[in-house]
Amino acid sequence: MAFARTLAAIALLGSAGAAQAHFVWLERSAEGPAKAYFGEWADDLREKRDGLLGKIMIAPVVTGADGKALKASAEGADFIEFAATGKGDVRLRQPYQFKDTLVQYGAKAGREDTAAKLDLELVPAAAGGNAFVLQFKGKPLAKTEVTVFGPPKWEKRFHSDENGRIEITTPWPGQYVLEAAHVEDKAGEADGKSYAKIRYVSTLTFNVSK
Repeated sequence: MAFARTLAAIALLGSAGAAQAHFVWLERSAEGPAKAYFGEWADDLREKRDGLLGKIMIAPVVTGADGKALKASAEGADFIEFAATGKGDVRLRQPYQFKDTLVQYGAKAGREDTAAKLDLELVPAAAGGNAFVLQFKGKPLAKTEVTVFGPPKWEKRFHSDENGRIEITTPWPGQYVLEAAHVEDKAGEADGKSYAKIRYVSTLTFNVSK
């Protein structure tokens, strides 16, 4: 089943409607390092460094709350760890081209910063809150699907309102992951390869204490 989902995700990476395609997410405990994963969070499917993780995460740019780049500090079978310290959100950017689509993966751990820094980002209306504004290049993105995954592997789909806003509940302690995607019909070239459109896939991860 996991292998089938992997093949389906890769086949769908260039599709605007691929709600279940793989994504990149960050996990961070308190003020420690951040770990980057690629796969399906809800299915506990984490791709391996000698497989899809290594293929996708070629040269991720990871930054701390101060905007400074963070170096990879460790690697596991299914993750890459970055040396984040202190309070504040950690962000990751990684482009990957699949056929005629340039996929821009973005991930954020934390919900303290109320200003967007990724092209596609879920921004808390207030630090630590459960209301978010989905922003694309600094502007609210309306009527866009956002999937929320909760600790018991629960998931629910929301749609941003006309102001790009959603509000969720966090009834369980543990980790939450929010995912959104957006397609920009914009052709171009990256690393000598032409693409017809750009697909942005962004995640937000945070922890809720008991």
